[in-house]
Amino acid sequence: MISIGADILIKATVILALGLTAARLARRAQASVRHLLLAATFGALILLPLAALVVPNVVIQVPVPASSPRVAPSGPAASPDNFITRASAGHTVLSASLLLALSRVRRLRRNGLPRPELRPLAQSLAGHAGVRQSIDVLEHEDVAAPLTCGLWRPAIVLPADAREWDEADLRRALVHELEHVRRRDWAIQLTARAVCACYWFHPLVWMAWRALCLEAERACDDAVVRSAERTDYADQLVLLARRMSHAHAPAMLGMANRSDLSARVAALLDDRQRRGPAGLFAASSVLIAASLVVIAIAPVRAIAVPNKTASAAGEQRSRRGDTRQRRVRGLDRALYEAAESGDIAEIDGLLQAGADVNCALDGDGSPLIAAARESRLDIVRHLLDRGADVNMAVPGDGNPLIMAAREGAAAVVALLLDRGADIDRMVPDDENALIQASGGGHLDVVKLLIARGADVNARAWAESARERPRGEWRTPLSMARQGRHDSVVAVLLAAGARE
Repeated sequence: MISIGADILIKATVILALGLTAARLARRAQASVRHLLLAATFGALILLPLAALVVPNVVIQVPVPASSPRVAPSGPAASPDNFITRASAGHTVLSASLLLALSRVRRLRRNGLPRPELRPLAQSLAGHAGVRQSIDVLEHEDVAAPLTCGLWRPAIVLPADAREWDEADLRRALVHELEHVRRRDWAIQLTARAVCACYWFHPLVWMAWRALCLEAERACDDAVVRSAERTDYADQLVLLARRMSHAHAPAMLGMANRSDLSARVAALLDDRQRRGPAGLFAASSVLIAASLVVIAIAPVRAIAVPNKTASAAGEQRSRRGDTRQRRVRGLDRALYEAAESGDIAEIDGLLQAGADVNCALDGDGSPLIAAARESRLDIVRHLLDRGADVNMAVPGDGNPLIMAAREGAAAVVALLLDRGADIDRMVPDDENALIQASGGGHLDVVKLLIARGADVNARAWAESARERPRGEWRTPLSMARQGRHDSVVAVLLAAGARE
């Protein structure tokens, strides 16, 4: 089965690539249509995990050479849980920045000075634009250009010197911001920003975000030029953008933005560019297409299966009729999977049928290793009671104690030690239990191992380490320092670990 991280990445890539391609192909359509395509792309990313839960799974088998065993990732950094942890960390940081921006918006609105004399003009223009909500018009000295904020109670915030603008400039600014209100751009961009926080690791999501913001501004520009001279409006945009060169970028919908200015002015002066809102047919078509894409790809799961083209050696064994060997190998694989999933009844049935409790599967380990790696205390105890070797190692997959320590399963580590596990046993490429626990930052496991007499200065040679291609000596202390696990470092030093 493809890992969680790869599954998310592949499906998100398909959706983003389709959305960006569709927006590119619609470059001669209205900006509102392109904005709709990009907004639907972000909506599809939201629906992706939900649809995967509702729609039945569709399994796609990916052939792999029969002679090539599946290689399981080794070490904490390769596990799906680690991917989720890192993704969650990025999501937390970006969510915090979004909340900070919303707090700034709230302060601007709370401290803004009302402009009641502009309210009649704003309401008149709102009526022409089809906006039925009550619109607050404010001014604030910290804004350099008009901007819009709020969903239930939208407000237009003008710069302090807007009092000196002529009526035409003021009218164009209000029309632009009112179009944002009519289109619900505030809610759409907040939602898209939240999606970016979830998919922060994907470069295409940021390309889609920037394109979404640009097309929202161009759609509002189109609303202005329906009743105003294009060159005058372009001049106003240029002047406002120059004023923003030393201002902080607003975390909301603004009339002027230096980064997109050239594209917006070029579109304003392009006589071939179509303008206007997206029609009902276009909106319905885009939403239906986005829904179909999500329904089509969300439930897809890929698994690796042996290639139907058997190797020459396999064909020879087949001709010899070695059915018993295939049966035993199948039982061993089933026993491994039962141990991994925690099915005690299945384990007993397979052992009774002839499965080897100490079978070794290249790229996976043994049933006991699988149970220890998954922190299944009851399965570990059950397998030990059925004769599993507590110290059996499989190259590339460590041994039960090392895997339990790597995953931070303190209860499993204690049980294995009680049953005779060699606390300092080294396995090539997997070091030993204390080194793995220290590298993973599992403080409780580290303390347990030290209390049971583990060598705090044990060291193992690692070939082609990630940071040192020629290899390195690894110790509990060096791995804890690499992982920046300060509490583990302190415990190791107190126990006598040396630099």
